[in-house]
Amino acid sequence: MKKAVIASVVLLGLFLMLHQFYYTTQVEQLNKKIYHQASKELQSLFQEEVSKKQGRTASITYILSQDKIVIEALKTKNRKLLDYKELIQGIEKFSDYKNLWIQVIDKDGYSFYRSWTDKVGDHAATARVDIQEMINNPKPMKQVSTGRFDMTFKTMLPLYHNGVFIGMIELISHFNSIAVELKKKEIEPIFAVDKSYTKRFIKPFTGLFIEDNYIANLNASKPLMKKIEKYGIEHFLNIDDYLLFEDYLVTTDRINNIKNNPMGYFILFKKRDSIDMTLLQEFQVAYLEKISALMLIAILGLLLYLNRNYVKSLNKEVLEKTKKIKKQKENLSRLLNIYDKHVIFSKTDPNGIITHASEAFCKVSGYKKQELIGHSHNIIRHPDMTQDVFKYMWKELKSGNSVKLEVKNRTKDGGHYWVDAEIEPEYDKDGNLVGYVAVRDDITANKDIEEIQKEIIFTMGSIGESRSLETGNHVKRVAEYSEALALLYGLAKEEASILKQASPMHDIGKVAIPDSILKKPGKLTDQERVIMNTHVIKGYDMLKVSNRTLLKTAAIIALEHHEKWDGTGYPTGIQGENIHIYGRITAVADVFDALGSDRCYKKAWSDEEIFAFFKEQRGKHFDPKLVDIFFENLDIFLDIREKYKDSFE
Repeated sequence: MKKAVIASVVLLGLFLMLHQFYYTTQVEQLNKKIYHQASKELQSLFQEEVSKKQGRTASITYILSQDKIVIEALKTKNRKLLDYKELIQGIEKFSDYKNLWIQVIDKDGYSFYRSWTDKVGDHAATARVDIQEMINNPKPMKQVSTGRFDMTFKTMLPLYHNGVFIGMIELISHFNSIAVELKKKEIEPIFAVDKSYTKRFIKPFTGLFIEDNYIANLNASKPLMKKIEKYGIEHFLNIDDYLLFEDYLVTTDRINNIKNNPMGYFILFKKRDSIDMTLLQEFQVAYLEKISALMLIAILGLLLYLNRNYVKSLNKEVLEKTKKIKKQKENLSRLLNIYDKHVIFSKTDPNGIITHASEAFCKVSGYKKQELIGHSHNIIRHPDMTQDVFKYMWKELKSGNSVKLEVKNRTKDGGHYWVDAEIEPEYDKDGNLVGYVAVRDDITANKDIEEIQKEIIFTMGSIGESRSLETGNHVKRVAEYSEALALLYGLAKEEASILKQASPMHDIGKVAIPDSILKKPGKLTDQERVIMNTHVIKGYDMLKVSNRTLLKTAAIIALEHHEKWDGTGYPTGIQGENIHIYGRITAVADVFDALGSDRCYKKAWSDEEIFAFFKEQRGKHFDPKLVDIFFENLDIFLDIREKYKDSFE
């Protein structure tokens, strides 16, 4: 036993070390994967908005290029024909576009019209390579560029008259509409221009700077700009994948100029608590399920090991006694004496009156031989053994069959013991019935182990409640309420007893729910509620694998105790008598106790509030018949609550 304990401690230590290494590594890798994916999604969203903006800008430019007044103005060199201020105001009023600029340039590269200023006539082609390219090779152009006022989107189309190139029209838009769309998606954008362009600005459009870098979006967060400046903007300009900065995930998209040098940096910030962490949560839930299953297997394995050691010990003892008997078999009387001492044996006449009882029988029962002989076996009958058992036994014996069954007997001092009894008729040489012979094995130890197993089931049920900060007496009360309701409802005593033993397991699935959700003091979010509700499925999955009646009953209760009579419960939304009676009974017991107990998210209700709630939920949440039984026998349930009330001493 000592070696087994040492081995168990060593294995547990190794398991904890492996768990820590594996779990930490997996969580770290999953976090990296989630943040990498989120970073790519941010960049994709930004690029999608840029593409939309360029497309819309190109569309507006095309419409303007089809305006015959532009052609007429260039042809006649009459600038007064052009006035797009009202058009721009209309576009700004009915769209997200703000501060649009329209410029018309003649075929020689001179500025002919500017919507934002009256200063025209300068040779724009001298300062701009793109205008020179348009003159040499007229074709549509769209690009992001940084000039003397701002970093902007520019779309430029050639203008023709009778097939002859006469000039070009240009639409200039800013980055603010993209920044607005990103903010709607809970993304904080900072659009920074490379500091090499700073000296070119005559009058910066937004007037915003971080160090020497111009900021191109008017709605840039001022507090965030201060944090960036304090940390150093260089950390944000060339992020390879993503950066975790305070409570933000940060990624950067970059645009280069025609010389492939950096021109603009689009820094995107997203709150980390708004990132979908489902992948990590699913891993944690699955991992908890596996750990729980391993713990259950380990517990059962330990019990099996202890049971085998106990059996080996008993076998060893029996073997030693057998050896002693074999050594003394020459002395028949002594052999019979030993047999009498160690074998629980009895004989009766045809009417069941005891005619012989071995010394072992006397020892295990506590009676003397003279107290047994002349009486029926009713003298040791335990009240827990029903009449049906003995009716079956006598029916088989009267038919000439032998009977083997487990019997719980009562000792003289009021205790009990269990035997595996084999009873058969005894005949004389002429075939006449002379009585019955019974040989019994004492199986009290094994039965006690079964009781221990039941206690383990109760304890496992308590584990689910203790993780959510419930008291141990909660499962005791639920078990007692469930048995009482079952008996009052009309279930057989044996079935009600199984229900009592199984009901503590109703919330075992909570061992697989993260503490952050299970122990949250406030209201759960929709996503958290979905995860919390999975405890019924997880509990069912843990228990359904067994063919034992007790665990099969516990599986049904775990799955259905949150279903409602009107079909609004979970997980499947079944209703009425389609819900198993075990689930309906446990629902009443669990809710009655929960409402009257303090929880991490609420205070206990008064009895008046509880009774009003049950009356209101009759036929909605609860089986109406069970609610009626509850109120008709209210004193029984209040007595149980008082008997097993929580102690905080």
